[in-house]
Amino acid sequence: MINEEAVQGRGTPLVWIIDGDCLYDLPVKTEYVSMFTESDEILDVSNEYSDHGGITVRFIKNGEVIEDFQTSEYFGSIILSEPQILNLSDYEYGHFVQSPNARFDGKRFVITNRDVTGMPAWHLKNPNAPEGYFDQFN
Repeated sequence: MINEEAVQGRGTPLVWIIDGDCLYDLPVKTEYVSMFTESDEILDVSNEYSDHGGITVRFIKNGEVIEDFQTSEYFGSIILSEPQILNLSDYEYGHFVQSPNARFDGKRFVITNRDVTGMPAWHLKNPNAPEGYFDQFN
């Protein structure tokens, strides 16, 4: 069993989206990304961990238990709601997302807590940025 502290770290910045609203974002260590993105079943197993005050979810893929994950009631309820999970590095303005202050329009992120007009849509170190994109800012 693991918790949010164990999965958080340098790796892949993920965001959990429901109905276009970015509800939670977390930098996830590389070894745990597939747990969130490739599980085909997620169960609430909180009753098996009565000493934990939040929610415990079980990630399953092809009938095999991947891991039990303890988290807050807020994040746990999002996970159990079958959200869309995206890698923030794959989309324009992803590096500005601070949930819940962003929406996803299907192609890019719309930042709702500050004006990003004139700011680069891609992070300087993002390998997904179009070639030559940053030339316009020099």
